[in-house]
Amino acid sequence: MSNVCYSLVKRPNPLKKNAPKKFYAVVQKSGNMSYEKLKEDISFSTTCTPGEVSLIIETLLRYIREGLKAGQSIYLDKFGQFRLSFSSKGVESAKDFNTDLIHGLRVVFHPCKELKPERKNIVFEKKATVTEQKALLKAQLKEGNSGGNTGGNTGGGDKPGDESMD
Repeated sequence: MSNVCYSLVKRPNPLKKNAPKKFYAVVQKSGNMSYEKLKEDISFSTTCTPGEVSLIIETLLRYIREGLKAGQSIYLDKFGQFRLSFSSKGVESAKDFNTDLIHGLRVVFHPCKELKPERKNIVFEKKATVTEQKALLKAQLKEGNSGGNTGGNTGGGDKPGDESMD
């Protein structure tokens, strides 16, 4: 079983602007895995050196990038699919459209079912939001208790406009 931390934030419903705000769970990440750590972990569990792992990953990325630039959707079995997506400004007539109106070019990734974690294998653990941690620390400092760590998470998770659970 794996633990995934979450916190509660109060947000408006984007589809119902006038509806009262509700509390929603948001993931509180536990950290980041660096490229170096990933290479080392893969190297440790295979016969490849970290350099060979790096070569394979970088070559894979180069070919994914080339395929995307050619307009292809890249499907990697047991991993997922990469594809390009973008937005554009609208025009009244098709003859008024030009490629300068295209913006927001991005890569979309859809993981395969093998990559998606199963809910039954995850334990959810509630954590304080960054905003709550800051408020607690501020209150402790105000009370003269300047020692100690709030035990908070370093991952963040609050977005501007979110209200943490009080």
